[in-house]
Amino acid sequence: MLSSNSVYELMHKDKKVGLINLDVTGNVVNYVPINGEYSPFMGNADLNKIKVWWSQRSVPGSRKIMEEVIKKAGCLNSSEYLAKNMALSMTDAYWLCPIDISISWEDVKLRNQLGVNKGILPYHNATSYDPNASLGGQMEKYWDLNGEIPVLVKTSLIHKGQQCVNEAFATMLHQRQKSTIQYVKYSVDRLNDEQTQCFCDEFTSDSKELINAYEVVESQKTSNSISVYDSYIEICAVNGIDREIIQQFMDYQTLTDFIISNDDEHLLNFGVLRDSETFKLIGPAPIFDSGNSMFFSEYKDEAYTRTEILERTITSFFKSEDKMLSKVKDKNIVKTDLLPTVDETFEFYTDNGIPEQKASFIANCYGVKLEMVNEFQHGKKISLYHEKHPAQEEKSNFAIKKTKR
Repeated sequence: MLSSNSVYELMHKDKKVGLINLDVTGNVVNYVPINGEYSPFMGNADLNKIKVWWSQRSVPGSRKIMEEVIKKAGCLNSSEYLAKNMALSMTDAYWLCPIDISISWEDVKLRNQLGVNKGILPYHNATSYDPNASLGGQMEKYWDLNGEIPVLVKTSLIHKGQQCVNEAFATMLHQRQKSTIQYVKYSVDRLNDEQTQCFCDEFTSDSKELINAYEVVESQKTSNSISVYDSYIEICAVNGIDREIIQQFMDYQTLTDFIISNDDEHLLNFGVLRDSETFKLIGPAPIFDSGNSMFFSEYKDEAYTRTEILERTITSFFKSEDKMLSKVKDKNIVKTDLLPTVDETFEFYTDNGIPEQKASFIANCYGVKLEMVNEFQHGKKISLYHEKHPAQEEKSNFAIKKTKR
């Protein structure tokens, strides 16, 4: 258990970023910057932001397997377990150094543990090296460090394991596009009738780290007159990513998310890559984490109607898919002739253990999306209002065109 006022140095590799005080439950109570320009939130972190960063870095409380790990480690909660494991992560170079211990980045970095003792090495009784202590998300997952390349293993325990199957379907969809947009490649294995696992190689390295979109948008103040979506693109462009590249990426990600009905593209599920030595942004991180898509938790005898699909709430910059779709500038960035067909989609899901009735529902809903995307690319506005009030919207569009004349 932590003392009433445990003090750590927040480090980025061997740079001292600041001092962090944790209470007995592992929560941040104070932060004093030392070299604040190296801090999270792209060098713009205060105490409140550090609290958010720490909270996001901890394992979610809903992960049952990690609950047992945390308990066996003698920790009260995931925050204390994160501190015990020095807040080490596979995706960036931040870590906590206890002030009474003299160690360096080379001593603790997780990639030095590849192939050693199943990827977990205790340093001494106060700290340990579990790379999963900072592994977010709701699915059960862990880093396999036994090979030459770290592999993320995710397990889908519910809904016939569909979340992992979705990752593999998204991979197939992206592969067929043959686009320059980068994406993470997932493979899937069925464990039993109810569970699956999917696997992917890491996309970060000692010299390349991930900054999630939430940190990007919260790192700088932007005008209230523009949306958070546009602010994200603007901040990326101002900080060195070519504007056309980040715009194309967001167009592609937004449109493919719509196609696969990804309802969980929140701001921790995508971001940018940064050079961990120069702190310069490299470009968009590859697309990852598409498991909560293709109606994975929904069951219905027949496919949703267009209206029902657009009424679904999503987690992203906006709460609805049609508002997200309205932000796409290059409508043809996805080649619809290269997308999987409805029949191929049905076959893909049944081949991967999804029952035929559910696979039929998935494929037919996906077919509705293909229809809407085709219309979208041919100039038709896709909106819930239009689906509910087609006559009014057509009348409004006619009035606008008449005024422009």
